[in-house]
Amino acid sequence: MGAIFKVPGYIVYFLGGLWGLFICLAIVKAKLGIIGLIVGLFLFPVVLYLAPWYVGFADGNWMPVMVVYGSGIAAMILIGIGSAFDKN
Repeated sequence: MGAIFKVPGYIVYFLGGLWGLFICLAIVKAKLGIIGLIVGLFLFPVVLYLAPWYVGFADGNWMPVMVVYGSGIAAMILIGIGSAFDKN
Protein backbone atom coordinates (compact mmCIF):
# COMPACT_ATOMS: atom_id res chain seq x y z
CA MET A 1 0.00 0.00 0.00
CA GLY A 2 2.88 2.36 0.71
CA ALA A 3 4.18 2.04 -2.84
CA ILE A 4 1.12 3.98 -4.05
CA PHE A 5 2.61 7.05 -2.37
CA LYS A 6 6.32 6.25 -2.49
CA VAL A 7 6.64 5.74 -6.24
CA PRO A 8 5.01 9.08 -7.15
CA GLY A 9 7.10 10.69 -4.39
CA TYR A 10 10.33 9.45 -5.92
CA ILE A 11 9.17 10.48 -9.39
CA VAL A 12 8.32 13.98 -8.16
CA TYR A 13 11.68 14.17 -6.38
CA PHE A 14 13.61 13.15 -9.51
CA LEU A 15 11.68 15.24 -12.03
CA GLY A 16 11.47 18.29 -9.77
CA GLY A 17 15.21 18.14 -9.14
CA LEU A 18 15.97 17.76 -12.83
CA TRP A 19 13.62 20.58 -13.80
CA GLY A 20 15.07 22.76 -11.04
CA LEU A 21 18.60 22.06 -12.26
CA PHE A 22 17.71 23.14 -15.80
CA ILE A 23 16.03 26.30 -14.49
CA CYS A 24 19.05 27.13 -12.34
CA LEU A 25 21.48 26.55 -15.19
CA ALA A 26 19.35 28.82 -17.39
CA ILE A 27 19.52 31.50 -14.69
CA VAL A 28 23.31 31.20 -14.53
CA LYS A 29 23.58 31.34 -18.31
CA ALA A 30 21.36 34.43 -18.49
CA LYS A 31 23.34 36.26 -15.81
CA LEU A 32 26.91 35.09 -16.48
CA GLY A 33 26.91 33.82 -20.06
CA ILE A 34 28.29 30.60 -21.49
CA ILE A 35 31.40 30.60 -19.26
CA GLY A 36 29.14 30.78 -16.22
CA LEU A 37 27.11 27.89 -17.60
CA ILE A 38 30.22 25.74 -18.02
CA VAL A 39 31.38 26.53 -14.50
CA GLY A 40 27.83 25.93 -13.25
CA LEU A 41 27.81 22.44 -14.72
CA PHE A 42 30.79 21.52 -12.58
CA LEU A 43 29.42 23.24 -9.48
CA PHE A 44 25.78 22.24 -9.93
CA PRO A 45 25.04 21.60 -6.22
CA VAL A 46 26.03 25.18 -5.42
CA VAL A 47 24.09 26.47 -8.43
CA LEU A 48 21.03 24.47 -7.42
CA TYR A 49 21.18 26.02 -3.96
CA LEU A 50 22.04 29.65 -4.73
CA ALA A 51 20.50 30.49 -8.13
CA PRO A 52 16.81 30.24 -7.10
CA TRP A 53 17.38 32.46 -4.07
CA TYR A 54 19.32 34.99 -6.15
CA VAL A 55 16.51 35.31 -8.69
CA GLY A 56 13.92 35.45 -5.92
CA PHE A 57 15.55 38.33 -4.10
CA ALA A 58 17.04 40.19 -7.08
CA ASP A 59 14.21 39.90 -9.59
CA GLY A 60 11.23 38.98 -7.42
CA ASN A 61 10.71 35.74 -9.36
CA TRP A 62 10.08 33.07 -6.72
CA MET A 63 9.09 30.32 -9.16
CA PRO A 64 12.55 28.65 -9.17
CA VAL A 65 12.49 28.46 -5.36
CA MET A 66 9.07 26.84 -5.50
CA VAL A 67 10.22 24.32 -8.11
CA VAL A 68 13.49 23.36 -6.41
CA TYR A 69 12.36 23.34 -2.79
CA GLY A 70 8.62 22.80 -3.26
CA SER A 71 9.09 19.62 -5.27
CA GLY A 72 11.45 18.27 -2.62
CA ILE A 73 9.00 19.03 0.17
CA ALA A 74 6.08 17.52 -1.74
CA ALA A 75 8.14 14.41 -2.52
CA MET A 76 9.19 13.97 1.10
CA ILE A 77 5.56 14.26 2.22
CA LEU A 78 4.50 11.56 -0.25
CA ILE A 79 7.39 9.29 0.73
CA GLY A 80 6.62 9.84 4.41
CA ILE A 81 2.97 8.91 3.92
CA GLY A 82 4.03 5.79 2.01
CA SER A 83 6.46 4.85 4.78
CA ALA A 84 3.73 5.31 7.38
CA PHE A 85 1.50 2.88 5.48
CA ASP A 86 4.29 0.33 5.24
CA LYS A 87 4.86 0.29 9.01
CA ASN A 88 1.41 -1.18 9.70
